[in-house]
Amino acid sequence: MSNLIDSIRTFISSCPFMQDWRVNVDYLGDAMEYSIDPLPCDPIIQRYTDGGAKKQYQFAFTSKEEYDQDARINIENSGFYEQFAEWLESRSFAGELPDLETGKSPVRIETMNSGYLYDVDGENARYRIECRLIYTQEV
Repeated sequence: MSNLIDSIRTFISSCPFMQDWRVNVDYLGDAMEYSIDPLPCDPIIQRYTDGGAKKQYQFAFTSKEEYDQDARINIENSGFYEQFAEWLESRSFAGELPDLETGKSPVRIETMNSGYLYDVDGENARYRIECRLIYTQEV
């Protein structure tokens, strides 16, 4: 299997309302699109006596969306992130998690905050929601 970011990208691309969109890594172009951006964090949550560990991989799921003074459009943008958070929660609850490489077992994937507007550039805005994958790693 591939590395963590690729596993997360593949998992998020399976989201039913992401099927018509491109999911990049560390990149948002000029078009309306999505990106998974790794965040700095201490990856170790807990060390086990056998040398294994419970770890985390934090990332921001970001998008470039249409933006203007029309409240309807901005409500739709915020609503997308609410739906995305609910989808992640339902997948975790169902045990449907990213496929990880041998020796790593996913525990859950979750949001760490609600989606929010963080940058506006003319008619486009960038939104983001910060998430994390929690997994165990064997020695």
